[in-house]
Amino acid sequence: MSQIQPGSPDFSPVFDATPGNYLLLDPHLTIAGVNQCYLTATMTKREEIVGRSLFEIFPDNPDDPSADGVRNLRASLQRVLTEKRPDRMPVQHYDIRRPESEGGGFEERYWSPLNTPVLDERGEIRYIIHWVEDVTEFVRLKRQVAEQHVWKEEVQTRAAKIEAEVYLRGEAVEAHRQLFETARHYQFLADLVPQLIWITDSAGSPEYFNQRWLDFTHCDRASLLRDGWQPMIHAEDQAKTLELWTESMRTGADRFQIQHRLRCHDGSYRWMLTTALPYRDGGRRVLKWFGSATDIHDKVMADERLQHAQRLQAAGQLAGGVAHEVNNMMTIVLGCGDFALKALGTDHPQSGEVHEMMKAATRASDVTRQLLAYSRQQVFRMSVLDLNEVVHELMPALTRLVGSDRQLAVRHVSAEVWARADRGQVEQVLINLVANARDATGTDGLISIETDSVVFDQEQLRERHEDDLSPGRFARLVVRDNGAGMSPVVAARVFEPFFTTKPVGQGTGLGLSMVYGIVKQSGGFAEVTSREGDGAVVEVYLPAVSVEPSAEPVLSARGRGTGEHILVVEDDPQVRAIARRTLQEAGYAVYEAITGLAASNFIASHPDVINLVVSDVVMPGVNGRELADQLRVTNPGLPILFMSGYPGTEIERRGLQVDRTTFIQKPFTPDALVAAVGGALARQPGVPQR
Repeated sequence: MSQIQPGSPDFSPVFDATPGNYLLLDPHLTIAGVNQCYLTATMTKREEIVGRSLFEIFPDNPDDPSADGVRNLRASLQRVLTEKRPDRMPVQHYDIRRPESEGGGFEERYWSPLNTPVLDERGEIRYIIHWVEDVTEFVRLKRQVAEQHVWKEEVQTRAAKIEAEVYLRGEAVEAHRQLFETARHYQFLADLVPQLIWITDSAGSPEYFNQRWLDFTHCDRASLLRDGWQPMIHAEDQAKTLELWTESMRTGADRFQIQHRLRCHDGSYRWMLTTALPYRDGGRRVLKWFGSATDIHDKVMADERLQHAQRLQAAGQLAGGVAHEVNNMMTIVLGCGDFALKALGTDHPQSGEVHEMMKAATRASDVTRQLLAYSRQQVFRMSVLDLNEVVHELMPALTRLVGSDRQLAVRHVSAEVWARADRGQVEQVLINLVANARDATGTDGLISIETDSVVFDQEQLRERHEDDLSPGRFARLVVRDNGAGMSPVVAARVFEPFFTTKPVGQGTGLGLSMVYGIVKQSGGFAEVTSREGDGAVVEVYLPAVSVEPSAEPVLSARGRGTGEHILVVEDDPQVRAIARRTLQEAGYAVYEAITGLAASNFIASHPDVINLVVSDVVMPGVNGRELADQLRVTNPGLPILFMSGYPGTEIERRGLQVDRTTFIQKPFTPDALVAAVGGALARQPGVPQR
């Protein structure tokens, strides 16, 4: 017999004990195997015939001039080789050579042969099974009947019995062939499906692995059968997997199922859904376990991205919900603090406490702003930027930020790196990344900033899980350091809000999450690459443009008013009072309205009196945008300065495009409000466009 493949059952003893006469031939008609019955029937020995040509061992009887057994058998075998299907021969007169120990010569024999092909996985003939039934006695009996015409009925009965046995044995051979083909078909199907198929006995010892296992692990079948699938489980999943598997085998559970990670041949791990069902006998006793492992890695990763998006949305809803109230309150705190400082004077012993109060208010507003940045709800003023220029102009501040004990290097790969973004937000991104790199490095640490542009196609974006972005050119801003680096687990969480590796009190955990939110809101994405002991690289990608940045005209804001008439429209009485007092002290004449309708009525009844409207955006009844719509018709030359504590998405939902409007974000200090009012009066842009 041919060599048994590792992991395949050894059927040699079964073949040898088969009660029929079987000879196994290769395509060259060389004897490859023989069972004991065939050896007995042909008076041969295994070691004398295996490996030799069929017709060398079984030639025609040289004493019989009419012998045609070799010719007929060769023709049948040739038909099998050509047509690749079984060939049943009529009864053949084919004498067998006697051993010399029994007198030599040839012994008369008659045979009923069946030749059956065995195909390999490519459909080519691997072996031919040559089965024969010795019908010599049957032929002799028929001859006896023909010659003597005696004992006719008995002889016919015996002949019919022998003929029936020959037929039944032929049918058994055909059934065996069909069973073999069916088993081969099932193995082919098991190798065809994408799942990793396995079988164990009732105690969990592996008995079978399909070809997919070999492709997935690059292990040979013998090692899989020896070690099983358990050593390939991720270390973090091993305990729960083995515990559940052991319990399922112990209790004979109706199903074993678990989601875990398995090691691929390249060393990476992929999420799998492993399921096994018990195969039972009539008494419900488990005989085997049939199992499969389905690759669900892409689904798990998609679910994680969905959960991340849901966390982002939840943070955004939280930030948006508190932003308005917090920003209004911080406007009041900052305004009252500014008034108190002016009243106390710089030398007053309690002015320091008021300063601390205002610093706390500023930090509170910063946290709200960072949450809004992470949840992509900030107010952005988009324009075309040259990233090289942004980096160049920010270098003095970044150098001071890094300190004299660390090195800061800049490298511009491309001469022109243009992107559409909010300049202030991009500067904030760069400051946050450099500050984070500074904290990750020690004395003599090196921090480098690089800018260039790259092109991504849809497949490359999909690999980065940025399927929602359009392919094309992106401006890239890179900040790298040679610090301590991070583990993959930490690197995967750096953009999460409030996640920090710094000691308590040394960070809010919002710096990198703010970077993430700003970049995503700008239509780009960010990536972190790091290894422990090998520093970190943060890459920011923003949609690139081919339009050269244009310089905006610089308008000189007026410092103090000269009696201009300002209408403040604000539904919060404390904020309204802060704005009124601030502007009155700055030299403006101030009027108040608590709703948009009241403001519209006031302007209608006082034509040509108001020089500027300072209006909240979100108000009951007529909101700021609706007020602007009315004034565009009735007073088209009247400028409006909008203010709001709501996030940008909430403002834009009400129809106001902030980047095309004169706008101040709450919370603001009195000085900021005065500057914004002066700037609005200097621009005289008219009413905002929807």
